[in-house]
This record gives sequence, structure tokens and C-alpha cells, in this order.
Amino acid sequence: MDKKTALLYAQLKPYKALVNKTSGFIRWALEHVRNPYVACSFGKDSAVMLDLILRHKPGISVRFASHPETRILDNYEKVIKDWISRGINYCEIYCDGGLVKVKHAQRDALDDIGGDWDSFFVGIRQQESFGRRVSLKKHGMFHKLANGRIKISPMSEWKEKDIAVYVLSNDLPVLSKYKIEGFSARTTSGIPRTNIEECLISLKQRDIEGYNKLCRLFPDTKYF
Repeated sequence: MDKKTALLYAQLKPYKALVNKTSGFIRWALEHVRNPYVACSFGKDSAVMLDLILRHKPGISVRFASHPETRILDNYEKVIKDWISRGINYCEIYCDGGLVKVKHAQRDALDDIGGDWDSFFVGIRQQESFGRRVSLKKHGMFHKLANGRIKISPMSEWKEKDIAVYVLSNDLPVLSKYKIEGFSARTTSGIPRTNIEECLISLKQRDIEGYNKLCRLFPDTKYF
């Protein structure tokens, strides 16, 4: 999809209704929590979610979990700088570790940072995977966890095309992988344990120099 097509699609009533519905939900959610933060990966879904939230709460804390390989995987440095130039309240949490990540370590790192917070926004969508579809159907978009904190998922009903339209029509900063592989690509600040091979193949095809840096950083990369 190009920007011209996105701008035309953005005029359609169903798309406008989705944006308005999501914006209304975000406004409602902010009224029902005390001190939220945004868990932002700077992927396409997080970018749209962040832009919508900032329209209602510009100073909200934006937390990003980075890893030793983050800046190797994509142009995170540029994208983050672009968002910071827009005035976001940015906080980066560094998660050390090897190539294969410990499950939930990233979420724990975001949670452990100081602050009297009671809730957080995440950019997950039903369309992304069977597991997320089941979870969102079961718990909904405003879910109180066992620890008492509230998980807010405003992008639940968005489709890939809707995300692409919003990104392009609003000129949001996005990672280069989307420009090369399209908006169907999956991005992550750390190599995901569930599809390591796919992530490595993508990096090798897009940026052989980056792939070689990763191999030097994590020698066990060759086993995948």
C-alpha cells in the first residue's frame, strides 16, 4: 500500500468509525485508571496505539524494553529519536540476556521500574495469532490481572490494512523492515523465542552486515 491509497482508504466510513471507536475506548480507559503507562515496542501496532493515546494524554510514560541485539535488528535508533522529537515521555529499560530469551522477562522488566502505576497499554491484536485472539476474546480489552493491575488492549479489533492506513496517512515513524517486507512483517526489539529462525532469515536477507554483527554478539546464532 502507498500513501495515496492510504489517504483514500482513510476517508471510508468503516475506517473512520474504527478510529473513533478506538479513540473513545482509550479516553474511557484513561478515565478509569489512575496512573497508566504505554508498553511500546515501536512496531506498527504500537506506533498506531501510541499516536492515538498521545492525543488524549501527551505526557503518559512510554516504556520500551531493549536488548543487546535491538539496534542490530532494525533502525530502532532512528525511529525512537523521531518519536522523542515529537515530545514523548520516553523511558528505555535494558534487558540483558542471550539469544534465547527468558519467557516474560521483558514484561517483568517493564513492570519493575519505579512509579506508582496501576495499568498499562499494549498494542496486541486478535488478528496476530490464535493465542491472542483467544486471550482477547476471553479477557476483553480492559482486563484486571491477578496482581491487580489493568492490561488495556485498544488495538484488539484492528486489521493489518487498518494499521497500514493509519501509519501511512499520519506519517508515523516506522521500522525499515515494513518498508522492505510490507506491513505483514513482524518486528520485535529482541529475537523472539517462538520464531527465532524466521527472524534470523529476515535479518540476513535485509542486512547481512547486521546479521554478521549478531553472530559475533551471539555465537550460538549459527545453530538456528
